[in-house]
Amino acid sequence: MASSAAPSPDTISVSEFHHYLERYPACIAAISSARGARLGQRTLAALDEYRYGAALDTFGSGTPDVAMGLDDVKQLVEWKLRHGKFRPTLMKLVSSNEPHCIKDIIQEAVKHYQEKSDVSGALNILIKLKGIGPATASLLLAVHDPEHVIFFADEAFYWLCCDGSKAPIKYNQKEYTELNARAQALAKRLGVKAVDIERVAFVLMTQPRDAKTISAGVTKLPTGSPAATTGKKPPAKRKTPGEDPGAETHVRRPRRVDGSTWIMLDRRFSSKRGEAQVSAGSGPIHLTARFTALKESLASGKESAITLSWQRLLERLREENTLVSSLGSRAIPTINFTDITKPQHSEGFLRDLRQRGVGIIRNVVSRDTALAWERETKEYLAQNPPPRPSPLQQPQSPDVYWSPSQVKARAHPNVLAAQKFLMSIWKSKDPSSRVTSCFPVSYADRMMVRKAGGLQGRPYAHVDGGSVERWEPDGYGRAGTYKDIFEGRWEDYDPWESSTRLGVTSDLYHKASACSIFRMFQGWLALKPIASGPSPVQVCPLPRLATAYFLLRPFFSPPNPLSPTAPTSQDAEEWTFNRPQNSLLHGALPSYAQEINPALHPHLELHRSLVSVPDLEPGDYLVWHPDLIHSIPNSSPDEGSTDDDGDGSGSMAYMYLPACPLTQTNALYLARQRKAFLLGCPPPDFGGGRGESEHVGRPGVQDVNDAGGDDGLRAMGLLPWDEEEADSDAEREVLAMANGILFPDLYDML
Repeated sequence: MASSAAPSPDTISVSEFHHYLERYPACIAAISSARGARLGQRTLAALDEYRYGAALDTFGSGTPDVAMGLDDVKQLVEWKLRHGKFRPTLMKLVSSNEPHCIKDIIQEAVKHYQEKSDVSGALNILIKLKGIGPATASLLLAVHDPEHVIFFADEAFYWLCCDGSKAPIKYNQKEYTELNARAQALAKRLGVKAVDIERVAFVLMTQPRDAKTISAGVTKLPTGSPAATTGKKPPAKRKTPGEDPGAETHVRRPRRVDGSTWIMLDRRFSSKRGEAQVSAGSGPIHLTARFTALKESLASGKESAITLSWQRLLERLREENTLVSSLGSRAIPTINFTDITKPQHSEGFLRDLRQRGVGIIRNVVSRDTALAWERETKEYLAQNPPPRPSPLQQPQSPDVYWSPSQVKARAHPNVLAAQKFLMSIWKSKDPSSRVTSCFPVSYADRMMVRKAGGLQGRPYAHVDGGSVERWEPDGYGRAGTYKDIFEGRWEDYDPWESSTRLGVTSDLYHKASACSIFRMFQGWLALKPIASGPSPVQVCPLPRLATAYFLLRPFFSPPNPLSPTAPTSQDAEEWTFNRPQNSLLHGALPSYAQEINPALHPHLELHRSLVSVPDLEPGDYLVWHPDLIHSIPNSSPDEGSTDDDGDGSGSMAYMYLPACPLTQTNALYLARQRKAFLLGCPPPDFGGGRGESEHVGRPGVQDVNDAGGDDGLRAMGLLPWDEEEADSDAEREVLAMANGILFPDLYDML
């Protein structure tokens, strides 16, 4: 509810309305001053002057022969981004429109509106432009008729439609119709303009209600408050653990860094996902004494070899960071699905994939198929809403594993063919190892549906597949996965060696939603367009070097203890081997994903080595090595960036589709996952409960068969493999072993 000091739209008087309207210039001036502007960038105050001054003078006069062009639209979009929520890739999308297309479509929309007074119809014309959803479309129309058309601003919607509360906004036509109707009613009652309602709503929703805080044209903020120095709102009151199971808890604790300096550690917990984030610039956490002994045992007798290896590694890292930074997104190889069987294309792609650990296969399924799956997903979710959606879950990742689109995608022949092709770069130095990449198995993971107005959070670079387990003898040590690195021979470490992954236990501490099987690749299948840029994913395409670095980093210390205020030297000779070792495993904590951040891992130069993934179109398949450092933000994408279905939701959608080989561990998991599928329960790695057991439209075995035939059924553990299809005796043994696990009755009858 709105504060009692703020009048509601139903009760505000004319004098009150104009009182708040007079506050708007001071409000904008204060916010503009607090936010500042980068070099070459206009301030919010300057942009606001254009929005409510020059733009209205030029286009709001009702002169039909004055056409709005691309540069005009870009100025308005820049104002929108600075005035409200910043969406990193929106400007790029808008700029990609052809100038003549911009003019023609805006003229068509304005003409339609002027002739028929049809706001909805005009918006439907405007959203044909790239990057233009209903909110931005309403801005373009509002500039042409500021008296009657209101801009779909968050603050206006909160005040007029949500009783002052900041409820989630879907940014669709239905919501705008409600907003416009309420604005027209208020305008008629008070005799005011729509453009002035926008500004009054902005003041009411962004500034203190007490008139004493604004006087003489200057906004006064409490001395020393976060907003007074940064323009940002102070953090919400901290909740105690258990108060809200779906909410985040922020904790700050003093911690000793590298054995000497105490700093404040800002950690963000998410109880739903069981994850922790250590903010960039924070220090490591001391673990128990057991980890000191563990590090001593790993390094004992190899101190000199590890030190020399570290020095060689840092020298090579500097070179590769420079190369990757210069390449940017071009460091990520791509190939069209139709070319994976053509050696002239596939050999180069696989070579680059081995080097970079990340790649994209375009058009694995057709664009129309992917978009149809996205619509089918929305229908499935609409038919089966969660009984009590959590604030954390709703805009991000619904607990859905067996939707029709997910089942179809996992069984699709093209997806299985792509996975087989990708996994072919993994090799085993032990020819008798029980692993084959020729028979992919399905791992049921979540979908990601990010909606406009969803969670806003800082992206953090991390590595999946456990954290402290990489140093533990009962984790990755059981298979000797990183033996070469810990023995001072990082150059001999092969990230694509499969036999050293078979005995791994990557989840010794039962992390929520941790993957317990062997994935050769994590992967996304895009269901809607996903623009490049800071969002949605960045990767560090150095699978050998980066892994060696974050594994060896805990054995060394800089010349001076890390300090939030002092830069850390990157000179290899100045870093010393710890004697004795300590319990720090920088960024690694039991039961949490391993975080990689600039303060703890300075030589990775994440500002240079993290590169953005190129644009993804519906049907594209993005994959990366399970050890690869990657960064995925929690914030929603840009409005209009994925508006193919015309709903203006600003959402994006993709499903997780890892590529998994057939092994004993994976076959055992597949047996449990098969049971979960048949019952409609969550897969083994995602907890128990009824899940989708009562969902309408949940697919069954016949749907798997219809989508992928025999290979689709086998990937789900629903049909035995034909052992005669094996290319070697070792592969035949793997198929026989998997069939024995999944279909023991079949072998009893033989």
